[in-house]
Amino acid sequence: MSEPAPPLLVADDLVKRFPSGVLAADGVSFAVRHGETVGLVGASGSGKSTVARMVLGLVRPDAGSVRFDRHELTALPPRRLRPLRARLQFVPQSPRTSLNPHLTVAQSIAFNLRAHGWRRGDVRARVAELLDQVGLPAGYAARRPAELSGGQAQRVAIARALATRPDLVVCDEAVSALDKSVQAQILNLLAGLQRDTGVAYLFVSHDPAVVEHLCDRVLAMRDGRVTSPPKERE
Repeated sequence: MSEPAPPLLVADDLVKRFPSGVLAADGVSFAVRHGETVGLVGASGSGKSTVARMVLGLVRPDAGSVRFDRHELTALPPRRLRPLRARLQFVPQSPRTSLNPHLTVAQSIAFNLRAHGWRRGDVRARVAELLDQVGLPAGYAARRPAELSGGQAQRVAIARALATRPDLVVCDEAVSALDKSVQAQILNLLAGLQRDTGVAYLFVSHDPAVVEHLCDRVLAMRDGRVTSPPKERE
């Protein structure tokens, strides 16, 4: 019998205390396997978004480690971390604040591709492919964020995150700014994209119903600590 594949992401005993004295993470540990979705749920101030930012390398932990595909992210200098960022992407809570209002949809997606070395001739075809994958007509490529609904803007943010064919996408409150009917559409879209591409998600939310709908395993956080073991989806 072959050995099981090692986890894609391992967060081990993460600790983060901010200068204000707030202990945002206190010994947080979990793993994400290839192609699965792990939910991190907790109220505002529980530390879940800080953990997400440590996973992304945007916040340095005071202690502990983050290993992505066996690379120790907390020890890598920026020049060595950069190539891994194509494989580790992010969908924010509010795409309206993350999308440049002066760029078209196509330009926003293309920016991520060019930042990771894609050739100009390949970018246009990839943008068209991504718009189709997230359910937006080709004509939306020329629109700007102000011309999009909240759900459409989040579809663009998802397309941008998936542009480089990442192994893991961190979704931080990715549907909390949307109404319930649009939330369901975006959650179904994420699930379908996972089936098609094999991407893994770390899905951060304050809403237990949302994470249980999408996630294979769910961890609850409170006051910087994981308060429950991973809950498997039935």
